Amino acid sequence: MFDDELDDDSDITDEAPKAEPADPVEARRLAVRKAVQRYRSRLQRKLAGLHDDLAESKRGAEFRRYGETLLAYAHQVPARASSVSLPDPSDPSRMLEIALDPAVAPPANAARWFKKAGKADRGLKDTPPRIAAVEAEIADVSAKLDALAQASAGDDDAVLYDATIALERVLFELGSTVRQQIKAPEPLSRRELGVSAANGQPRSNAARPPRAPQAGAAGPGKLVPMRFTTVEGWDVLIGRSSEGNDHLTVHMARPEDYWFHAHGCPGSHVVLRRGKGPNEPSRATLEEVASWAAWHSKARTAGKVPVHWTLKKYVRKPRGAKAGLVYIEREQALMVRPVEPPKDRMSDVVDDAAND
Repeated sequence: MFDDELDDDSDITDEAPKAEPADPVEARRLAVRKAVQRYRSRLQRKLAGLHDDLAESKRGAEFRRYGETLLAYAHQVPARASSVSLPDPSDPSRMLEIALDPAVAPPANAARWFKKAGKADRGLKDTPPRIAAVEAEIADVSAKLDALAQASAGDDDAVLYDATIALERVLFELGSTVRQQIKAPEPLSRRELGVSAANGQPRSNAARPPRAPQAGAAGPGKLVPMRFTTVEGWDVLIGRSSEGNDHLTVHMARPEDYWFHAHGCPGSHVVLRRGKGPNEPSRATLEEVASWAAWHSKARTAGKVPVHWTLKKYVRKPRGAKAGLVYIEREQALMVRPVEPPKDRMSDVVDDAAND
């Protein structure tokens, strides 16, 4: 699971009041940014609540022991008591303080504790994927807010347009109730956003300002990952976008491939393809690929970055999660320095991993 470290929203509440920008476009951009920041704060509160739920879920055995104790010592429970202190059946020298509903008999109180234990057991299974999904959404929203802040400080109108539309799409995807709660402006229309009514994805022919050519812009589309070869000859695929990460992990990677991601921050999904057979990559190869995953993340300027890796079969996408959001299990960590993959080991051709 990713434990993303996120900026707080103090800039919403602690700033001195400022006059609204005279430019209506800039005023709209500011309103959208503040609304998305409030949405992120809402997600962070939801995340805190889920962590509280998880802590409660870990008490299932304790709740079950309360129920067993009430059944074992039902004759010692005073009528209409709101709590009782009874010996632990497994360790009579230890007393258990058990809360009761004074309106019901001991067996009914025991049943209530057993029901609570069952709920805790289910929560222990169901809550971690929900935490992972919320953490990943927070990271995704934070990355879009960071991109807008950086674009606003620059002088590239096309980049600023892209960053603004990315936040506008965040509002577009929220329900009207949530938008009202975070005091968001009315969302732009599908036409204004260049979004297809069929699947909510951006239309390729959406109107937008001309964009200056960028290094590496020509070549595969955003869904097609970059492909590199390690020193020892292993194929490595690196996602180019959230949608590209989703396509790589969900549709291209095989169960036995190795999967990498920088821990605690947004970044590319990186897959080391094992091919067919029992071959295992060396420690040096794992560290090499991890360093590439660190480079293709928001932590690329850090001295050292923790990178989680696991087999792709232990990576799953929670139901209903946004593109690129996943939950991982059985992960291991490597501390590496971010290293840009050598361009002379990049290939423009990526075949479908599932069809090898």
